[in-house]
Parts: sequence; C-alpha cells; structure tokens
Amino acid sequence: MEDVMIDDSSLVPQLVNDETQIIFQRHCAYDKESGTLLDKSVTEQKMLVKNFLNYMSDNLENTYFLFSASNTSSSNEFKRCVETVNIAMDLVKNYYTENGISTDHIMNLNDKSNYNSSVHESRYLTEPRMFTDQSGFLEYLKDKYGGINLDFWIDFEEDLSKQKREQFGSEGPDEIVQRSLHYINILERYSEFFHTKYPDSRLIIWNGTHYDLISPLVKQKVLNLDKSDYVGVKNCGGISLIINSDGKISSNVNGTIYPFDSQCSKRPRQYF
Repeated sequence: MEDVMIDDSSLVPQLVNDETQIIFQRHCAYDKESGTLLDKSVTEQKMLVKNFLNYMSDNLENTYFLFSASNTSSSNEFKRCVETVNIAMDLVKNYYTENGISTDHIMNLNDKSNYNSSVHESRYLTEPRMFTDQSGFLEYLKDKYGGINLDFWIDFEEDLSKQKREQFGSEGPDEIVQRSLHYINILERYSEFFHTKYPDSRLIIWNGTHYDLISPLVKQKVLNLDKSDYVGVKNCGGISLIINSDGKISSNVNGTIYPFDSQCSKRPRQYF
C-alpha cells in the first residue's frame, strides 16, 4: 500500500447538537535542542484554531470544549503537547470572551470542574513508555542500532523485537493502541454524562499527543493496515472521532469518514 500522511484536514468542526468530537492532534514542530515550539509552527497552530472557530461561529452558546494533552516533556521540561493545546485553549477563550460567551464553556476554566484552569495533562496520551519505564528496552534498541535512528524506529513500529520487548515488560504498538482505546472508552462515558447534564449541546475534546499514538491507532482501528505499512502524521495534524447521539463512533482521517470500533481488551480506569 502507498504511504499515508495524515494532515490537518479533519481538524474542523463536524458535529451537531448532542454529539461529541474527539480530536487527536500531533504536537506542532519544535526545536530539538530547546524543546520550544518553532515560531512558524506556532503561527500554523493559531491559523488552524482560528479556522476551526470560524467554521462553528453560528452555534457558540451550545458548544463546549475540554482540552487535554500528553505530559511528555523534553530534557528541559518543556511540554510540547501541552503548549500546542494551550495555544488552542487560549484562542478559544479569547474568541468566546470577544463574542460575549462565558468561558465556563471551556471545562478547564469552569469553576465546577477540577482542571485548575489549565490544559489537563493525561498519561494516556504520552509518547512510547519505553522512554520513561526504565525497563531496559530503550537501551536494548539503542545498543542494537547504535542510537535512536531510522532502523531503531522501524524495529519499534513493526515490533520486530516483540519477544525481547515482552521480556523487558515494555509496551509496543499494540499496547499503545490499547492505551488509546482505554482513553477513548473513558471519553465515551464522559461524553454520555456530559450530554445528560448539558442537553442539546456540542462537546469538543481537544487532545494533544504524538505520532507514536496516532499512527498505530489509525493503522489498526481505521485503515486495517499491517505494522510494516507507513502512516505518517504531519506536525499539528491529526484525526477526529465523532460520537453521535446514539453513542456510535465514526472517524475522520484526511477528510474521509470511516467506521471506528472502540472496543478494548479490558475495562479502563475511571480517570484520564
């Protein structure tokens, strides 16, 4: 199959009242040394969010947001996913204020929530846990390929060292997909509760995450591809899931709608 590159074309409002849109957006491009987002990428994110808001300007009073992101940080503690999503939250806050809409419509800023007026940082959205689990698998792959290079990533993404990885007890692409599904299941329950409390509303849950989560999720649960197939994700790009009023989920990848099965291997924890 030809390579697939996921862009930002599905990151537009696609829901009606009593529906929830779940966005999984890859963090914007960042400087590998400082860890900070590149100026060009910040501008790109601002334009994307402004276009998003322009599309939904006719139904602001019934539209609510929740912002969440991976807490993965660089060596200097800069959190690229949090910063990417924070740009979106700030622009939505300003847009609502300018249009006379209460910022309580942003659940992170709602006094009745416990998000402390900031982007919620979720452990479900992190990069591969081999970077933090101290299992030894990261060092094993680095020794095998002489560092973190293309061969390193091919091995990890295709799970070529699965037997060794399992011996180390570290997660691979299959486990990352299950982690993603656990998170989606939690959001399904949150969505059901939300729409019971706020009928005739629209809920947008904007998540900042990594290539390493979006790519295998799309391979396995949307396009039914092999691990050896390449699905890239553009910086600031991503996918959308829509939960309709009947609780059924569809996915949007590059503007094409696909069915989506959110069933996971075991019941997830209640928090995210």
